Amino acid sequence: DETTETDAAVPEEFMRYQWTRLAGGEPTPEFVAQVKRLLEAPKKPALKTEHPKPPTLPPHFKSTPPQVGSGEPARQKKGLPGWAIGALVAVVVGLGVAVFSSRQPAPDPRPQTPDPKPALVTIPVAPINDKSIAVLPFENRSEDKANAYFTDGIHEDILTNLALIRELRVVSRTSVMQYRATTKPMKQIAQELGVTYILEGSVRRSGNKVRVTGQLIHAATDEHLWAQSYDRDLTDVFAIQSEVSRQIAGALKTALSPEEKKLIEHRPTENLAAYESYTKARQILSSGNQRNFDQLVPLLTTATLLDPKFAQAWAELGSVYARRYFDHWERTPEVLAKAKLAIEQAVALSPDDPTVISKLGDYYYYGFRDYPSAAAQYRKLTDQYPNFAPGFASLAFIHRRQGRWGDAMTELRRAVQLEPRNARYLNALAETAAALRLYDEAEATYRQLAAHDPENIQARVARVLVPFYARGSKAEAKELIEQFRQDPKYAARANQFEARIGNLMGDLAAVVRFSREVMAKAAGKSVPWRNLSDCAWNLWLNGDVEEARTWARQVVAEGRASLEKEPDHRAWFQLAQAYVVLGDQAEALRCTQAARGLASEAADKWDGPGVSLQEALILAALGEKDRALAEVARLLRTPGKANVHELRHNVDWHPLQGDPRFEALLNDPKNNEPLF
Repeated sequence: DETTETDAAVPEEFMRYQWTRLAGGEPTPEFVAQVKRLLEAPKKPALKTEHPKPPTLPPHFKSTPPQVGSGEPARQKKGLPGWAIGALVAVVVGLGVAVFSSRQPAPDPRPQTPDPKPALVTIPVAPINDKSIAVLPFENRSEDKANAYFTDGIHEDILTNLALIRELRVVSRTSVMQYRATTKPMKQIAQELGVTYILEGSVRRSGNKVRVTGQLIHAATDEHLWAQSYDRDLTDVFAIQSEVSRQIAGALKTALSPEEKKLIEHRPTENLAAYESYTKARQILSSGNQRNFDQLVPLLTTATLLDPKFAQAWAELGSVYARRYFDHWERTPEVLAKAKLAIEQAVALSPDDPTVISKLGDYYYYGFRDYPSAAAQYRKLTDQYPNFAPGFASLAFIHRRQGRWGDAMTELRRAVQLEPRNARYLNALAETAAALRLYDEAEATYRQLAAHDPENIQARVARVLVPFYARGSKAEAKELIEQFRQDPKYAARANQFEARIGNLMGDLAAVVRFSREVMAKAAGKSVPWRNLSDCAWNLWLNGDVEEARTWARQVVAEGRASLEKEPDHRAWFQLAQAYVVLGDQAEALRCTQAARGLASEAADKWDGPGVSLQEALILAALGEKDRALAEVARLLRTPGKANVHELRHNVDWHPLQGDPRFEALLNDPKNNEPLF
């Protein structure tokens, strides 16, 4: 088509090898003949091609976000015949195979071509060797129990050091933390984590002294391969960590490369106080509380002030500021400027440090949605550390936002294989499979997650929703609600679960009952405005218009003030709901536009379709049925949230339910077929 080489949004590898111009996108007879010759030619060994490594330092630090649409596929002209698409795909795939075979074992960074036939695909990956190890949380034996953060810091540093060794597969901190103070036998833990060896240890800190003990166990035989105690000054804590890593590598007969040895022996800081401040911040981050900005920034800033050469602290600080911006907590140029300053310091100090590489990726991702630059950093991690699951997961999250669904599924499956009990990776794989309508894989993955973590309510609810999305079955959800009612731990919340599921499955009575419970509590001003918005909306759907408007006025008063401080696309839609209830069409549409500005499909293929679907819902409620139906039709062919069974039953879609055009969309079998 008319796309120029300089404007084409294709992978760099594609630009490096070939470019074929076809006027109007139409293959010529000569082109088709050449394709045939290529396919019929005898196979020749692929020539090995050397590619320069990407520069360690980024070529530039963007001071403004990239243009919307960067990283998106070039727009295809309408009217391209199906056979032409097939011929083009054949050439690209054929050349792609040759290129890939010449570059083993580096992963192929190019977008995947969707399978024409939906199927549950198992991506082949390299077999995991027997040099797999789980580092269990170290026991804090200090008299001062407040030193738990210090113990966790040593545990995480040793785990990270071992993960730097290419031959080892090391289970991440997220997966092992559930075994803190466990009484399970080593053999059982190893089976659950899929590892051969277990490292356990303890830390005792007293004054300026520290004792670190560790023992390496072959779980199947309970054989102790290595054990050691270290009594040192606190200032020797980094030497202890590197020595433990080297000795474990030796016990497992693993040779260290010069680069690995250098990284393991690297001392991140010479200032113990700076290290302690950094470790406290890292403990907050590891707990998943990344939004605790008021604690994180002072801790990391203190670490950089105490040691201006502390690259890891600078990198973490840059990532925290970027996340602050991405999550709309403080979306200002000043926050991005602080992120830029911190990450530049980190890169200048230690560009090859894995933490710095990872956080530089975060800076590009969360600060600018610069997906290609972020992916390049995460790919450096996976290339250098092929058993490092977080690198593959980070790549997957990038690919989802780019709409590169094949790559996203491949990376998530790899992350889950490396970390089979990591709840975050399992949930991401399941929800991505569901978004692509690969329902069998989604349900199997949710079952795996629920089996590993029976107390994970989100996983239990998500699992019973898959049969509903796949077939419209409500039986599994009803059974789960009954289980909640019979379980003392969840009986008090059973109405909440019933309302949530009832909303999806058309039980308006249950939704209204729960809404009235919520509003009864609102007299004490303890109910957030966003919850009240949902309640007012549900009353409006039930025909209780005047009562709904009373609550909607309160929602508008509180919601406008809240969104001025912390803009969020989901909250904008909840404010739009209140304006719909009040009959203010202009303000409702203004809110939907504000939401679209924060998360559009052009910039985000993962969250964007949900935003578009929510906008269609508001349009339907305002009586703009033609526009709403056009969006629903498009979104049913787009990976994301649109599902025929939910649209048929969800109480929110009552304004369209019964419309013959809407029903025709829902009855079309193609609109619930797998999208990949």
